[in-house]
Amino acid sequence: MEMLSLPKRLVARLFPGLEFRETFITLSGCFLLVLFLYHGRASHFAHHLPDLAGSLSPGQAAMGGYVYSHMVSFVLLFLIPLGLITLVFRENPQQWGLQFTGSRKEFLIVVGMYLAFVPVLVWISSSAGFQSKYPKLKIIKDNAQLFFLYQGFYLVKWLAWEFFFRGYLLFGFARKYGHAAILFTTMPFVVVHLGKPQGEIFGAIAAGFILGRLALSGKSIFPGVWLHFMVAGTMDFLTCTFWK
Repeated sequence: MEMLSLPKRLVARLFPGLEFRETFITLSGCFLLVLFLYHGRASHFAHHLPDLAGSLSPGQAAMGGYVYSHMVSFVLLFLIPLGLITLVFRENPQQWGLQFTGSRKEFLIVVGMYLAFVPVLVWISSSAGFQSKYPKLKIIKDNAQLFFLYQGFYLVKWLAWEFFFRGYLLFGFARKYGHAAILFTTMPFVVVHLGKPQGEIFGAIAAGFILGRLALSGKSIFPGVWLHFMVAGTMDFLTCTFWK
């Protein structure tokens, strides 16, 4: 930690009252999120890997875009924060939500939330707007193998997102601010949903509070990973035709 003495002194001198831990998490979190937003979207696949994207059929290129996005999110929002926790803070990642033990109640809660939400999904899945938006990758609509392949990469994305927002940011701030850290992490979580339907944006506000509370109470990000994965997968599944 000797190498961090200078940055700590600079933070204390330039921003009296701010502590290095929270300042570092804020700056690194902003940096990683900006990198993802400007380089990690599915649309960036063709820009960063034009030769590969150009060699694929339109359907394959669309799949490649989502695979690219999910893997970039895994690097930027999971692996790098994990490395920072280990190398900068010298702490066990389990203390930042990477554990299953102790979250049985929270898993039961999210299972109940999911089961309560399924009838709503079934009801709205027949609407024209829903059918036009999901599945996001149209080639999985009538192909079971591609559907499950896509969902596997989607799980990687949800692990990365939950670890970034409910792990690195939430548990990082919670040491000093307790449950008030939910307030700080909900705002960027909502911002990354911009561009989606208005109802989904408002839903992200509620999700930020609920998932944050569940993560802190269960000391685990995995109930949130499971809920995100199951809801998104169900939305895709209901609009697919391979099972009908």
